[in-house]
Amino acid sequence: MINLFKLSKDDVIKRIVTAGFPAFRGKQLLDWVYNKNIVEIESMSNLDKGFKEYLNSNIKLLTLDTIKIIEDDKGETIKFLLLLGDRNTIEMVIMRYKDKDASKNRNTLCLSSQVGCKVKCPFCATGTSGLVRNLKAEEIVQQMSIANTYLKQYDAKVNNVVFMGMGEPFYNKDEVLLAASLIKENFEISSRKITISTSGIIEGIKELADKELKYVLAISLHAPTDRVRDYLVPINKKYPLNELMKACRYYQTKTKKRITFEYIMIDSMNIWPDDARNLANLLKGIDCHINGIPVNSIKDSEFKRPKKKDIYTFKKLCEDYGLSFSIREEKGIDIDGACGQLRNKERN
Repeated sequence: MINLFKLSKDDVIKRIVTAGFPAFRGKQLLDWVYNKNIVEIESMSNLDKGFKEYLNSNIKLLTLDTIKIIEDDKGETIKFLLLLGDRNTIEMVIMRYKDKDASKNRNTLCLSSQVGCKVKCPFCATGTSGLVRNLKAEEIVQQMSIANTYLKQYDAKVNNVVFMGMGEPFYNKDEVLLAASLIKENFEISSRKITISTSGIIEGIKELADKELKYVLAISLHAPTDRVRDYLVPINKKYPLNELMKACRYYQTKTKKRITFEYIMIDSMNIWPDDARNLANLLKGIDCHINGIPVNSIKDSEFKRPKKKDIYTFKKLCEDYGLSFSIREEKGIDIDGACGQLRNKERN
């Protein structure tokens, strides 16, 4: 059996025609799955018995089960704990951004690309468990289907996708790029609405540039010096800042696209005035935007959230140096919204 979520729409129809069914049957199936968000074959009322029997014997639709769904008090962040076929678990998060003009409401899905993560950033709950395995493309894509099924109650769909959940996307590069392509085509999400975030895997950044894929690139930077970044993002010892910035400039030369830098803000560690100056020097000449992210406190962690005034003082210092800087809107604090927290809690 082959999983539907690893196939393009054209591939689905070709398989169905090859099996002796008319092409319109394939289109009906795709309509149920991608437009109506129905993945139970028996619920697809306009499919005949013979076609359903074929699907049940040849096409797999469900490989992930939802174990737990937690909403924050405002209903703006919804966290899912999902069970894979091998009994491992992953997380995904829907972030709902509401506007006074309802037509401008956005729903962003934060996807996982691995079970665990081997980068082991010390402030990240996912890294504490290490890497278990890579996700397959269909396991990544099905997260999108689960999200849209959930949002159906609000007459809404996912508008933006970010590969910022569990795992380092470029350590599972082939499956992530396949999944991104399938999400783009099958769910009709434009490339500029898909963000791939990396801790700084240079080969992945260069491949993204060379293939001229139009996804948004985000770099988990978190510090402007090797001394601090070696600790916060251990992969920096393999890919130091000088080499990372060369890769970013190469990417920008090839794609002409702006880069987003994620910057975790930790009290008494990386938001000093010198950090703002060093950050400006590091990013000089790169068209970029910085997302400042006040650290989510993890139980027994040494990393503490800065005071609000210190957060905005650092933002102002960066802006005074000419950097584009925003503080990411906080969501999910009351439901362990940070990556890996819910999974770790359930495992314990």
